[in-house]
Amino acid sequence: MAENDDAPMHPRFVETITVVGKTASTYSSKAARKEDVRRAPLRDRAGQVLGEVWTDGRDAAGFVPDENAGVAGIRAQSQVWRILKAAYASGRPAADVLDPDLYAPDFELAAD
Repeated sequence: MAENDDAPMHPRFVETITVVGKTASTYSSKAARKEDVRRAPLRDRAGQVLGEVWTDGRDAAGFVPDENAGVAGIRAQSQVWRILKAAYASGRPAADVLDPDLYAPDFELAAD
């Protein structure tokens, strides 16, 4: 059976940036300006890059899974969502999502 390149891709497999919005009681998904966004790679204990945590330093933050991370990146995505939700609930500003201590001991965040 030939693949149809024009066929719509199943939404589960569409490349997206996963962010969590105010309705989920976390940081907004809309950064003010692209140049304000800071990113830091997130690695597992073995050193594999799982994706990037990002923030605009004010009120937006999220996680972008690395396309080469596979299932490990997907698992990390749900854990990072919980971490971001807990940070938001505790009143931490969006700039704090690049604090490596939030992700330890399961992950290593290489923030500058």
